[in-house]
Amino acid sequence: MKIKELKLNEIYKMDCLDGLKKLKNESIDLIITSPPYADRREGEYKSIKTNEYVNWFIPIAEELYRVLKPSGSFFINIKSHCSKGERELYVYELVIALKKKLGWRFVDEFTWTKNGVPGRFKGRFKNGFEPIFHFAKSSEIIFNPYAVGVPMKEESIKRANRKATGLTKNGSGFAGMRRNETMVNRSLALPSNHLHIPQKSNQYTLQSKHPAVFPVELPEFFIKAFSDEGQVVLDPFMGSGTTAIASEMLGRKWLGFETEAKYIEIANERLKGYADSK
Repeated sequence: MKIKELKLNEIYKMDCLDGLKKLKNESIDLIITSPPYADRREGEYKSIKTNEYVNWFIPIAEELYRVLKPSGSFFINIKSHCSKGERELYVYELVIALKKKLGWRFVDEFTWTKNGVPGRFKGRFKNGFEPIFHFAKSSEIIFNPYAVGVPMKEESIKRANRKATGLTKNGSGFAGMRRNETMVNRSLALPSNHLHIPQKSNQYTLQSKHPAVFPVELPEFFIKAFSDEGQVVLDPFMGSGTTAIASEMLGRKWLGFETEAKYIEIANERLKGYADSK
């Protein structure tokens, strides 16, 4: 299968703006990415100045909007850094611009709690979380909440059943809900938008050779909850290939762009390792 001249399940060495222009309208089901942060990692990537960041990202976001299906979702992991003792505002300005200027629906904001950055900082505590912003084109998005549900405790299941049947433990008869067709699965507890996923990368893992990686469980969560098997996942800033790995694990097709050949090599090596492990 091809999306125009670009094949699926490939990482292309090109600027994502150039790559996105090669994709058909509404050909992508899910977008997950963590773009370069402003004024960071100048030795690894072309650094974007803080005051230029929104204008740099807007053309990319326009293309992302064009290629995403109406039922799709767009997740962006990005956090503003501190400068002279205070947080920069470019991330908030970007979120507002995506909504106000481009018309993206701002669905939700997730908090990803991870390992805290060691050290002491004047007037601040160590950074232990990053936000992930959820955007979409319409209100009718693919959503599979029970795909990321976790087993409920036995007492919680009993409590849910009592409420569903109008019964209470003390016999009072007061209950919060009745049994109906919308009670899909009372054996699973649904997660919140606060995700506790530790960063597992270390000096012995391939992805550690990339300066900014996220654990495979992070894209795995969003792929399970906001796409179906066989659909297409895009990461316009592929890096070390974590989104591709998660997509392979979950039976999704995928596509990515990356400007640095050394990271494409790492990503392909990781993909080969996963394929060999199967």
